[in-house]
Amino acid sequence: MRWIAAILFAWLCAAPIRMSAQGFTCPQIVETALAATDQFCADIGRNQACYGNIQLDAELRPTAANTRFQVAGDVVNVADLQSLRLSPMDVTTGEWGVAMMKLQANLPDTLPGQNVTFVLFGDVEIENAVAEDDAALRPMQAFILRTGVKDAACDEAPESGLLVQTPAGAGQIALSVNGVEVQMGSTVLFQAGGEDGLAISTLEGVARAIAQGESQIIVPGTWISVPIDDDLRPVGPPGLPRSYEGRARMLQALPLRLLEREIEVAPPLTPEQAERLRARLAAGQLPCGDDLGLPCDRLEALGDDTCILCPLASPTPTPRRPALPPAAGGDDDSSGDNSSGGSQNDDDDDNGDDDNDD
Repeated sequence: MRWIAAILFAWLCAAPIRMSAQGFTCPQIVETALAATDQFCADIGRNQACYGNIQLDAELRPTAANTRFQVAGDVVNVADLQSLRLSPMDVTTGEWGVAMMKLQANLPDTLPGQNVTFVLFGDVEIENAVAEDDAALRPMQAFILRTGVKDAACDEAPESGLLVQTPAGAGQIALSVNGVEVQMGSTVLFQAGGEDGLAISTLEGVARAIAQGESQIIVPGTWISVPIDDDLRPVGPPGLPRSYEGRARMLQALPLRLLEREIEVAPPLTPEQAERLRARLAAGQLPCGDDLGLPCDRLEALGDDTCILCPLASPTPTPRRPALPPAAGGDDDSSGDNSSGGSQNDDDDDNGDDDNDD
């Protein structure tokens, strides 16, 4: 059986060469990349990263001795990764970077078979923000993310991004994404860069983002934006949730097949639902109900002993981790004038091109 695996490995590694020589198209590159990732990365263990499809450039930490992460199928411990950069779609070479990670995050040790799944695809850079001697955070529980913007090369290719999915029945997890605290028990798409800043879209389940002392709930069918500066750090609070009806291209062709759980992506909220959602948030009520397609017991079931989304009147949580260190040469109090994503206050949400809520 080993010779069969060797032949398959050689075929997948040579696929970009054949694509270039035979004039393979964008859809074929996507299919080959996802098939390779599914083949090589399906069985990786907790706190491991897998090289799914070329081209990936990894920076390993100095303590990562005798570790290789250079070709499809290579697997490393996430704690050994300092940063990872994936290549955007290149139809001339057949390159389109895909990687997968399985993380513990803050899941208890008593659930060894359950992991948080990261799927990275396209023009993505991720930097591990967890120090090697940090006993409070697990590997890659805090990270800095940058992604390409509106860069899908064909209808069959997704826009670049990071999919994160929590295991079934595990409750919520906590992540720090570009200095924004994210609590989620769901499947979420993260994109960072361009005018939308850090965009967080909830495909199923529910999530909560906390930045600049304020929090915002992201129910299925909606997304929020957190304004970020040139160093990808937050310079303002999360904006109000908006229907992702105007961002249909973002949802197209996402590599959901690589996730641990099969999901049905929530439909975007209708303009009427989005208006009711905002009214409830403004009144300090839970953003749930049959008319919004989210039963309230799903919100109350998240968290340890308390609902993470209930204390809307005083949403600032008790800090559970140190803030990320200031960027080199930067200032935590960066002005929004230098932000990569425009400020998202209540009024701004009604003016964006993608906002079809009103």
